[in-house]
Formats: sequence, C-alpha cells, structure tokens
Amino acid sequence: MPFHRGSRSKGLSLVEVLVIVAVIGIVALIAIPGLFSSSRINCERNASTSLKTLSSAEADFRANDRDWNHVNDFWTANVSGLYTMTSAAVKGGEANSTTDPSIKLIELSVASADADGSFISAGGENVPLSSFAVPSAKAGYWYAALTADFSVGKGPEGLYMQDTKGTPLMGRVHHETKFGFVAFPDSLPAGKYVWIVNENNTIFRSAVTAPCKQGMESPPGIRNVASVYLNWPDDANLKATWAKID
Repeated sequence: MPFHRGSRSKGLSLVEVLVIVAVIGIVALIAIPGLFSSSRINCERNASTSLKTLSSAEADFRANDRDWNHVNDFWTANVSGLYTMTSAAVKGGEANSTTDPSIKLIELSVASADADGSFISAGGENVPLSSFAVPSAKAGYWYAALTADFSVGKGPEGLYMQDTKGTPLMGRVHHETKFGFVAFPDSLPAGKYVWIVNENNTIFRSAVTAPCKQGMESPPGIRNVASVYLNWPDDANLKATWAKID
C-alpha cells in the first residue's frame, strides 16, 4: 500500500495534542478542588471524632481515678497526659513499665498531636510524650487543653488547671468538675473549622478566617496559638460565633 501524506502513522497533530491537553486541564480544574474539599472534610470529621474520644477518656479518668490521687477529678493540664500518666499506686512514672504502665486512655496519634509540647511531671507520675512518639498533627489538626472557662468568669475561678489536693500531691493539673479541649487545623487547607468540647460532651465548631497558629514549630506550642481558641467562650460569644453540632 503506497504511503500517503497525512497518514495516521505520523501520530497526533499539534491541534489534536492541544485539544487533549486542554481537556485534561479542564478535568483537573474540576476534579482537584473536589479532592481537596473531600480531604478537608475528612480531616474535620476526624477532629470532631477525636474530641469525642477525649471527652470519653476524661469520664473514665475521673470515674476510675486513673492517676490514683484519691480524688475523682479530671485531668486538665494537657492532652498527652491522658496517654502518658501513670498510676500513683506505684510511686513514680517510668516509660514502658510493665508494673506501672501509662494509662493510655486515648490513641497515641491524638496524644502526639498535643499542641503543648511542655512536660508536666504531675508529682513525678507522668512520663514524657517523647518516650512514645514524635509530635505531629493528626489528620491536619492539633489538640490542646483549654486554659479557662469564661462562662464562669475570667478570674481564677474559671481556670481549668486547679490543685485538687489529692494524695499524692500533683500540683495544678486537675479540676473536680470541668475540662475543655480544642482541635484546630494546622493550616487553612487542612480545615475551615475549630472544634471544642467540654464536660457536657457537646461539640461546637467555629469557622476559621485566619491561621490558628503562628510559625512552623512542631508542636506549635501554646504561645503560638491564637488565644481566642484557648478558652471556653462565655455564653454570649458561644451563641454568637459557635455552632452546636450534637
């Protein structure tokens, strides 16, 4: 068969190539935002669920006196302590001990996403998080124990970290009736909501309009987190800027 100019053996023409590239570009423009949106929604759902597990862990901690300080109180010093704390039934805390293991009431992935990287010894009964994991955000979110409950006041009475005078003494790391946690996105693409929960076991969320943290430290450290997200809001602010989820 004679060869003819314009035969398909030459491959695609420039016009055909440009058409294919354009089609691929259009498909990408349609699909990629949807993928990012789906990923963000999954991160947000994960954050809300993880706050529920923190709330359940607190109920267990208080009801069963998990740190054995002989007071039915909540742990309010940080997030990771709900994993790393040991029982005072055996004096002192030691990582990976078989006789005095850490309480591990939450997943390690949540504990390692504690935004507060400082170590709180709690009378020598706590163990550093570094004995178990390297700090990292969980599904794009960091977690932190709230500082104060503004619904009861902005003075000392509203502080979550209280000394409940247990035995042994552990310092200002508990509260007999209250606790609060926040989950905030590591970046705006990771999530568009901040989530909070307290002893009432109800999740609230608020839309994010600016980054919740400054810098690139991991963990970010409480000092680098916007203070508006570190306290339970007063009733007026809760009603105005937070949406009840369940």
